[in-house]
Amino acid sequence: MFSVRTMRKVIVISGILIVVIILFLSSLTLVKQHDRAITYRLSKSTIQQVKKETKGMDEKKIIDYSLNLTCEMLEFGRNNEISNGKANCIGYAQLCSAICNEALRNNGYRYRAKPVVGYIKSFGLNLCSIAKSLMTNQKYKAFVKDHDFVELGFKGKTYYFDPSIYDVLGNKCLTVK
Repeated sequence: MFSVRTMRKVIVISGILIVVIILFLSSLTLVKQHDRAITYRLSKSTIQQVKKETKGMDEKKIIDYSLNLTCEMLEFGRNNEISNGKANCIGYAQLCSAICNEALRNNGYRYRAKPVVGYIKSFGLNLCSIAKSLMTNQKYKAFVKDHDFVELGFKGKTYYFDPSIYDVLGNKCLTVK
């Protein structure tokens, strides 16, 4: 058994780690560098599903819906095989923006979501640059050099949200400008 003193240390250290993780996750922001071409088209069955399930939603509910459905349909993989349920951040952003656009269209909105390329920032640090500098293998350096997420311009605001981070960490990484 552990002594009371050891248990107190474990509790204090665990508490500090939890606070650090919460601060880290809450400080994540998305920074756009450029657009990525939209290449993914939804299947007819997914279009029907989105049409049925998003009726009457506003932009915030559409964002949440798009993130959730994307995460239901995909799991993280090195290559983009969306039809097989595997994707990296590029595929996640492609699928999520397609779902978002279908929901927007079905609710009469003229706004469009699109996949964009950028990086994740925390406490002023570019996390993609840090990850790239830590990689020793050239193949992995190219994999982490930047990050794809979704941009939605809506009624004078720009929303950036990240389906792959949402799937992995449960944080939609929502940045509003």
